[in-house]
This record gives sequence, structure tokens and C-alpha cells, in this order.
Amino acid sequence: MASVDAPPELDSSDVAERVGRVREVQIRNYKSIGQATVTLGGLTILVGANGAGKSNFLDALAFVSDCLTDSVELAFKSRGGLASVRRRSGGHPTHIGIRLIADLDAHTVADYSFEIAAERGEQFSVARERCHVEEFMGEAHLFEVERGQFKTPIEGIRPSVAPDRLALFAASATPEFRPVYDFLAGMRFYSIVPSELRKLQPPDAGDVLRPDGSNAAAVLKSIKDESPDRYRRINSLLATAVSGIQSADHKSVGQWETVEFRQDVGQKHPWTFDALNVSDGTLRLLGLLVAIYQPGRATVLGIEEPEATVHPAVAEQILEVLVDAARFRQVVVTTHSPDLLDFRDLEDDQLRVVTNPQNTTVIAGLADTSRRAIREHLFTTGELLRVGELQGDSESAVALANQLRLFGPVASPRRHSA
Repeated sequence: MASVDAPPELDSSDVAERVGRVREVQIRNYKSIGQATVTLGGLTILVGANGAGKSNFLDALAFVSDCLTDSVELAFKSRGGLASVRRRSGGHPTHIGIRLIADLDAHTVADYSFEIAAERGEQFSVARERCHVEEFMGEAHLFEVERGQFKTPIEGIRPSVAPDRLALFAASATPEFRPVYDFLAGMRFYSIVPSELRKLQPPDAGDVLRPDGSNAAAVLKSIKDESPDRYRRINSLLATAVSGIQSADHKSVGQWETVEFRQDVGQKHPWTFDALNVSDGTLRLLGLLVAIYQPGRATVLGIEEPEATVHPAVAEQILEVLVDAARFRQVVVTTHSPDLLDFRDLEDDQLRVVTNPQNTTVIAGLADTSRRAIREHLFTTGELLRVGELQGDSESAVALANQLRLFGPVASPRRHSA
């Protein structure tokens, strides 16, 4: 398949927009995840069979963002309630815990964790919450809350919060903790639904793409108006992947909105047609491109199975887009596509193998045998996946998970490359 013909480069403001990366994620008792400690890079690909728990890992990150931007109660309700989120076990009721260690920039680290305790029925409370921010060779700031009471106070913030609320929302009123809130609230997660792009869409501000892509027309218009270079890049990539397509653009239809495509049919003027008449694969690819190049300061992009319903020949194009996106936004992708994994520029340390032995999700880096087979060109990554021999280092992953400490020693800042 042809590669992209030198699409316009992103300007300096695009590169500066990448505000940081999640360094490490610790999860306890979230859906199928009993305990997991997972490191992330600029681009991380979770690969595994359906039902292994790839989506649950992404959803744990989305849960953090939803708790902060909406509320803990709404985050549970949107997922079917506390019982649907809390890991099921044969023992005593379990607490949900999540810890995120993020490099907010090249010199500042944030270490944020919380634990939610189940009460009677569907009731719950935030048992403990901690946030630590520190700049390299600079000041450190900390707050701790237990059962709604600040154990380490914040000047100017009342000494208690509602036991079913996260204190970081209130702490975001201070300049010390606002960057942590903005980073975590800026994480975005997508599972593009082509049928939603095909529908006429109600008017929308177009500043943030919805998780299913259902306001793609408005967001595409925002990209075109605010960042012409990004808009041209989207059309260049789309044209490379889909034969005959020249461009996609916003179109008003009365009080509604849709996406209009232009296609070269070998005549003097291209044909135009609405999203209603476009294939699922083309719409999913457009949704992916809009998610990646949308306006605003999205910090982390989680994308579910970007290869679904697109032709296998387009898989390389998708990975090129994701690698490009990882230059200015952290990207986490789920997949079980061998074609996607065979992209030439994909590195083996960007992969996390997800398995589900005994109904417990294990997320691991590559086992030495798989890593050696790939590096010595005995098999490609996709070939190993096809024959069921893409193995994760489960033993190391389990050992690391067993050392999980939601409120252990705080992470230190470090210098790292942009």
C-alpha cells in the first residue's frame, strides 16, 4: 500500500500541545482486573483475545476522567452501577483502587491515587485519596483525604469534602493541583461507531469528539476553521487510505449536520455524497483521524480496535497515523489484528500482551521468547499472534502486580525527552 505523500507537518503549537504522559497505572479490583501495574509509553498497544480485559484497562482510565469531570456516582451509573464495576470475587467485598503516575511535563510528576469502598447496596464512599505533585529541583505539594476529611490540608480549601466525591475537583481551584486535574480530565477514549457518523447530527460546539464519534461533523468543522494544517493532513491521510476519496467536509442540512465527501470519478468535477452513503470502514477511519487531530488539549487518547471494519490493507496506514499522533499526544490502543501488529515501525516494547487466566486479567510486556523471535526475524509479530505464540511475560507481570501499593512512596520527578 502506498505511504502518505508528505502530508503537511504539524506546526510548533501542535508539538507543544503534548503536555505529558502517564508513566504508570496501578489498578485494583476493577472489573476483570484483580491487580495490575502497567507502564505506558508514548504509544502503547494492548493485544489479546476478545474478553481478555483490554477494554477494561482503558475503561479504568476513562473512569478516572469521568469521576473528575462528572461525579463518582455518574461514573458508576454510566457503567451499570457499582456491582458492574467492582471485581467479583468469592471473598469479602472488595475496594476499587486506581493510581496514576504521570509526567506532566519534562520536569514535573504527579502521583494520584484513590480507593472507593463499597457500602450497603449500591452505596459507596471514597475511603482514601492522595495527590502529590513535585517539580524537579522544585517544590512538592501534597493533599490526603480519608473518609471525606483532609489529613493533609490545602490552604484555602475547606477541611472536608463529601464522602462520595473526589477531592481533586475541589483542589483544582489551586494553582498547585490544577495541572493534575486538567491532565486527568483531558484523557479521551474512543470506540468509533460508523452508524453514528452516518446519521444526521444535531448542532454541536465541536470542541471535543464524543466517544462514539457522533459529533464528528462539528469537530471536523472546528479543525478546518482552527487548524487548516490538521484539516489538510486528515484529507491527505484519508485520500491515501481510501481510493478515489479527495476530501471530507462539514455540511449543514437544515438544522442538522453531516459529513460530505468528495470523490474523484474520472470526470471533470468530483462527485459529492453524504456520510449516509459511505462504507463503515471509511467512516471509522475518518472518526479515528478526527479523534487524533481534534482541537483542544487532549492528553491521552485511548482507542478501541481502530482496525475494525476496515480493509486489512489499511492497517499499515492506521499505524502510521497512530505513530504520528504519539508525537504530540499519548496513545493507548487495543487490538487483536495481526495486520496492525506487522507495521514496520512498531517496536516490541510498545506491546502489552493481555490474557485472562482463571478470569483474572494479566497485562504483561513481551516474553523473552517472543521478543527474540521478532528481533531475530524468525517471525513477525502478526505471525506469532496468528499461531497463538505471542506470549507475555506473565510471571513478571504478576510479581509486579503483587507489589502494588496504591498509597506507597510517592514517585519522584525525572528529566525525560519530549
